[in-house]
Amino acid sequence: MISVPTPGTPRKLWRTVLVAWMIALPLMSLSLLTLPSSALAALSLDPNMDKTWKRTDQFVADGKVSRSWVWGPTVFNIRSEEYEGSPAWGDVPAGQRLVAYYDKSRMEINNPSGDRNSKYYVTNGLLVKELISGKQAFGDLKTVPYLPAEVPVSGDSYGNPKSPTYASLNSVASLVLGQNSAFNRSGQTLTSFLEREGGPQEDLRFASYNVKASFYDNTFGHNIADVFWTFINSQGPVLENGQTVNAPVIDWLFSTGYALTEPYWTVSRVGGTEKDVLIQCFERRCYSYTPSNPAAFQVEMGNVGRHYYEWRYNTPLPNCRTAPVRGFGKLWAENPSVKQRISCPFPYQTEQSTKVVTQRFERGQMIFVESSSTSYFLPYLKTIFILFNDGSWATVQDTWNNSQPESGGLTPPPGLFEPKRGFGNAWRNETGLNVRNRLGWAIEEEVGSDGAVQNFYNGLMVWIKSRDEIFVGYKYYNRTPVWETYLDTFEG
Repeated sequence: MISVPTPGTPRKLWRTVLVAWMIALPLMSLSLLTLPSSALAALSLDPNMDKTWKRTDQFVADGKVSRSWVWGPTVFNIRSEEYEGSPAWGDVPAGQRLVAYYDKSRMEINNPSGDRNSKYYVTNGLLVKELISGKQAFGDLKTVPYLPAEVPVSGDSYGNPKSPTYASLNSVASLVLGQNSAFNRSGQTLTSFLEREGGPQEDLRFASYNVKASFYDNTFGHNIADVFWTFINSQGPVLENGQTVNAPVIDWLFSTGYALTEPYWTVSRVGGTEKDVLIQCFERRCYSYTPSNPAAFQVEMGNVGRHYYEWRYNTPLPNCRTAPVRGFGKLWAENPSVKQRISCPFPYQTEQSTKVVTQRFERGQMIFVESSSTSYFLPYLKTIFILFNDGSWATVQDTWNNSQPESGGLTPPPGLFEPKRGFGNAWRNETGLNVRNRLGWAIEEEVGSDGAVQNFYNGLMVWIKSRDEIFVGYKYYNRTPVWETYLDTFEG
């Protein structure tokens, strides 16, 4: 097992009651979660992985069929990745799994002692879901919050400003059941257009391509374009048990998964040329339809495997003009994932001392910060941060003053408390946020403390001396703000 030092230990990371994803280990540098290059060189492609590739793509590589790659021309990286609960196997240590990256996806073996005759002995992960949500999987029940991938779904990776990225799909994708579902539009012509910024809009220009909604996938509630549904259900020569047979090329749920988005027309730059491209993303793959391509290559699988690998391992850290100091600086410098997500401190704004009040609730907590200046993240001089156990947070103004009653006179259950003063006002009166129902009763009286606060481009940090903790709040345009807390390990 590889030993990875962690300078800051997170107390809470995106705990949600809607899904059973619990993060139990410290948030670590994603670049440190891989084997050293010497160990990577010893790993090789599992025979079942090679068999899976040959089933569809050997014929493409040999030029015997004209169709799009299912995996890609060759594996470009074989490695072991952290995966909680995986047993030791050959050169792969316990807590790691063997994975192989191809352009279109990633093959993985989670249970090396499983049935090698099962098609699920080799699986391909929910890479698209991770790219859109920003949650990287490190086990069946373990995810690490990161940034949704700012990588174009289709077309050139650079110089392609109009094409939507995976992050662009964050606000329209169904990452949980019941989210962003669509009506059944079977038979209707598809004219919905999506750019990198902003929501979908109808553009009748795309009606000329005569692409229609063909199949309604009611799992998440999305229509599948007829060009994609035809491709998913296409048959052709494949290699099975050493024999060439005519069979389905794509196994829908195994290689594609359920639809996460509607089909959207986009304008993508491909090889430096702008083209109309229809895209649709599923749990495991994204598809593109380019009407101007030769017929055999109008429908293609996106380079999800390549995109995911670059996002997970090669995302550059921001180069900042200034750096935070003391506890904020130690946390920021020693946790590249935190630095990547929260970005740089605001120029010429250092941390400021402040008074902090905290109170824990049954399903979250509140933090009061008295600031000497306002900003996007500290909108009021007296700001209350409301932290929910689903990982989201919101801010409200503290409007309480001495002329108002301290509490609402409610009787809490034994051992619990009614919040008072500013916390009480927010708890009782912020009905739009449903604060009282979401937080529950307080489990302690409020606690005052010295503290500090500093703003960053993508959020802020608050130091709470009485808890020896640092609250980190992340906030991005058009996305749900998320939070976590770390032990303050700075000494001095």
